[in-house]
Amino acid sequence: MYKLDERDIQILSILQEEGRITKTALADRLNLSLTPSWDRLQRLEEEGIIESYGAKLSSPFLKNFHLVITEVELESHKEGQFARFEDAIMGFDEVLSCWSVGGGLDYILKVLVKDVSDYQDFLKRVLKANIGLRRYFSYAVLERVKDTEVVPDSLIRRSGVVKNPVKPNARHG
Repeated sequence: MYKLDERDIQILSILQEEGRITKTALADRLNLSLTPSWDRLQRLEEEGIIESYGAKLSSPFLKNFHLVITEVELESHKEGQFARFEDAIMGFDEVLSCWSVGGGLDYILKVLVKDVSDYQDFLKRVLKANIGLRRYFSYAVLERVKDTEVVPDSLIRRSGVVKNPVKPNARHG
């Protein structure tokens, strides 16, 4: 696996906050010329560390929708049941995220709907699809206290994918 250095971490930090930054502005922020900055960016993309670029929708816009966290338990853990559920759930546009989890549940879904009635319609379609649900629990999100996809620099540095990571409390000088 590709090992990150401090400049790579800077690039990731900048791009997570400013995905539309120009290549020239990125090079300026990194205090590099355009070619080395571009080479680093391409390497991060080629290594699959940067997967894509996108727009984050505003909180006021998202207030037009309701977010529901749904816990799912399957009827059976026999061969093929997980794949059957996962393949089917990909076809539901309302499901923004689906996580396979350990413990007392099998999956946690992040579901975005217009309103409660829309969520009920979604559930009816999921149940009608006969994809092996034993039971589910729904939790309406009342307020987004913290909701980010940004991975902090401090966590990247502790991840084991950094060349010569700076040790906490290390003195420089």
